[in-house]
Amino acid sequence: MRCFLFLLLACVLSFALVDSAVAAEFLTGKEVTIAADETWEGDVYICAQSAKVEGTINGDLVVYAQSLHVSGTVEGGLIAAGQEILLEGTYGRSSRIACQAAKVGAGTQMQRDLVAACYSLEVEKGTAIDGDLVYAGYQAMLGGTIKEDVWAAVNRAEVMGKIGRELSITTDSNQQPGPPPNQFWQNLKLVNIPMVSPGLTIHEDATIGGKLTYHSPSEVTIEDGAKVTGPIEWIEPERPAKQGPKDKTNYFWGQLKRYVTLLVMGILMVLCCPATCGGTVDQIVQRPIVSFLAGILAVPLSIIALGVAAGLIVMVPMAFGWLTLDGLAAAGAYIAAFAMVLYVGSLGYFFVFGAAAVTSITLGRIVFSDHPITSRGRLILSLAFGLVFYVVLTCVPYLRVGVFVAAILFAFGGIFVWMMRGLFGSSSEKAAPAPKAS
Repeated sequence: MRCFLFLLLACVLSFALVDSAVAAEFLTGKEVTIAADETWEGDVYICAQSAKVEGTINGDLVVYAQSLHVSGTVEGGLIAAGQEILLEGTYGRSSRIACQAAKVGAGTQMQRDLVAACYSLEVEKGTAIDGDLVYAGYQAMLGGTIKEDVWAAVNRAEVMGKIGRELSITTDSNQQPGPPPNQFWQNLKLVNIPMVSPGLTIHEDATIGGKLTYHSPSEVTIEDGAKVTGPIEWIEPERPAKQGPKDKTNYFWGQLKRYVTLLVMGILMVLCCPATCGGTVDQIVQRPIVSFLAGILAVPLSIIALGVAAGLIVMVPMAFGWLTLDGLAAAGAYIAAFAMVLYVGSLGYFFVFGAAAVTSITLGRIVFSDHPITSRGRLILSLAFGLVFYVVLTCVPYLRVGVFVAAILFAFGGIFVWMMRGLFGSSSEKAAPAPKAS
């Protein structure tokens, strides 16, 4: 986790601290090349399919390209994103890269940190990184010399170089050797992705000058001849405990309690508002698409109305206070607060219990009857039957969230359409002239 935080912070700071006082050069095209005999003053920005930097840049280098090869001198920092990146030469400040495959070639001199996010990162022997290495990706092969700390989160890694201080690394549980990486990416021209052994391997010629901390389900492989100066700490992830018969029984009783709770709360809603429940279910069954789309509108409207109700607590007493009528300001505050509590309670009830009840009644109505249900008894029967399907569907991990969201949208949309039809439908019926008797 610390590796990702350091990587994110470093990337944000790198873009936020670009010096705007120095003139910048912008280079674009299919292929951009800065020759070995060229010297560019100030920052250089490159956007191209292929970029090659062999000369000297007395400033920062920012590149977005499919392939990038830097073999010259960058006095400032490097920020690069692309498919493949090959770094050689000299770098005066920290380098930050994001790509599919990256390679730091032999003889490279980095006077500060290297921050990278890649599928594969290879640091060859003969490389010198004077600062830290912060890396997140699938695999890493670390040779050369890294004078300070290494923070990494990977699936697999091999260390064969020298790390001046601490190595803190996280590896994944996948210990199976995969197919050759180049089998998936055969169009790479600059970087050849190496085969890295699963887990964490410290080779015989590797040296770690400080503490070794690794988070891994398997123990590190340290070959004879490898030197780890500091202590070694293995943090093994906790494995999920297997459910026993008692756990399964508790889970069953928990779902049964949830069914009973939803059933009782649904019956309460049916007894209090049978016309609303029946009308809402009718709209969902007859107009499912309209009800679902209306729910997308009705849910945010209900939340906006919540804000309006909260505003009444302030606006009502202020309005009465402006009238300077004794006692009305306090009365207005009490009325607004009561309305707020009533609305919040109703909205919360419908979110938690009402949507599940309406969805269950709809499922029962589809099975039992093609005609509108008006009696409380038949509504309760449909509720009890459909609630079984609702509880079972919400027990499936991949369906749980989807069922919750669909139930809320259908329920809110159905009641919204029913209210609109009751409002405008009754008005139109009153406005329509009665047919003349023959």
